[in-house]
Amino acid sequence: MSNEEESNPQELRSSPGCGCIILISIIVVFGGLIVLYTFVGLYQTRKIDDFTQEFPMKILVDRPDEAAVRTALAKLKRIEQAVEEKEVIRVLFSPSDLNTLIATQEMLEDFRGQTYITRISPQGIVADMAQPMRKGIIDSGSRYLNATFVLLPEVRARTVAFKVVDIRAVEGEVPSEFISNYALLDFFRLDPENEQIQKHIGYIASVYTEGDGLVVETGTKLGLEE
Repeated sequence: MSNEEESNPQELRSSPGCGCIILISIIVVFGGLIVLYTFVGLYQTRKIDDFTQEFPMKILVDRPDEAAVRTALAKLKRIEQAVEEKEVIRVLFSPSDLNTLIATQEMLEDFRGQTYITRISPQGIVADMAQPMRKGIIDSGSRYLNATFVLLPEVRARTVAFKVVDIRAVEGEVPSEFISNYALLDFFRLDPENEQIQKHIGYIASVYTEGDGLVVETGTKLGLEE
């Protein structure tokens, strides 16, 4: 790294600004936020045991250099500026960019070691995740759904959501009805009541996968569902 690129590492790892909450929130979605209590009544413990484990699997955590951090934060800043200036642009994020944000941003530190984006494809965002899951209504013990999740992003009128299209457990097979019900419950979405989401979502026109990247487009969107 040249002298021109040297700076305070703490500065590089600071919050990228309020306008960047959109992208940061997108990453938060992939953290271990959802404890799957809802499915307790749908599956018996023996069924859950078929595709869950007693302990969470080890999830990779990136150790990005300062150049990688600069690149990821610059993309967030570009979106922030476009939203504020009502400019129409598109920004492409790589899996490395997203993992860099998980590894370096303070507001995402709780999710390190729980989520790692392995790749992005036309089929969706592919992420290794260790999701806690309660064993049953009476049994308060926990199991872990250690799996590869495939999610498709979509922009709605007031939020960005991520539709679960597949769950590939590291052991056993996740029943198709479990995946379908999980998708219908719409867990993976940004909070539409969040102040920063309300402030900026109106000018996030589209979020989608393209090739091996995640594209965020700014602009006006019309006629989208809630």
